[in-house]
Amino acid sequence: MKIYLIRHGETDWNLQGRFQGREDIALNETGIAQAKKCGLAMQGTDFTAVITSPLSRAKKTAEIIGEYVGTDLLIVEEGIIERDFSKVSGMTPKEREAFYASGEPDDKEPWEDLCNRMMHNLTKYAKQFSEGNIIMVSHGASINSILSVLSRGEIGTRKTILKNTCINVIDYNNGNIKIDLYNLSPEEYSNYMALRK
Repeated sequence: MKIYLIRHGETDWNLQGRFQGREDIALNETGIAQAKKCGLAMQGTDFTAVITSPLSRAKKTAEIIGEYVGTDLLIVEEGIIERDFSKVSGMTPKEREAFYASGEPDDKEPWEDLCNRMMHNLTKYAKQFSEGNIIMVSHGASINSILSVLSRGEIGTRKTILKNTCINVIDYNNGNIKIDLYNLSPEEYSNYMALRK
């Protein structure tokens, strides 16, 4: 079976370069259009379920994709929410730079904790839906933690800037997990699939 890890569509805070963390920022018009393109690109593949972070930017993305791929089962999973950035959440790049220069600790969710909860939920749902493909809609830092763990640091955290509504495909086979594709825009994914035909 395959797990399709999707980052949510664009928000205004994405445009401003702000860390969103657990802040519940809605999709903007571009983000809604991106989610539709993502759903369209994934049509033709059967999915058993869509699992989503509870934050509205992810949930709306998941709902739109679910409509396009014809999957009615939508599961809201707190365990795939974005990393808690605590004090730096909402800051612009310049504000973060000034904050870190001050030497004050940012007390964000420890990276190891993020990796553990994301991998736990990835494997939990892979086992639960082992007979079919699933979609998981989450966030940049959260998805990157999975990519980092599975690639042993080759990609992911501190290496990969994930596009909004990028498609990452994880193969799960009898407990073996590997990355098939990562950080493909809906257009890139469609082109890839067309070349495989």
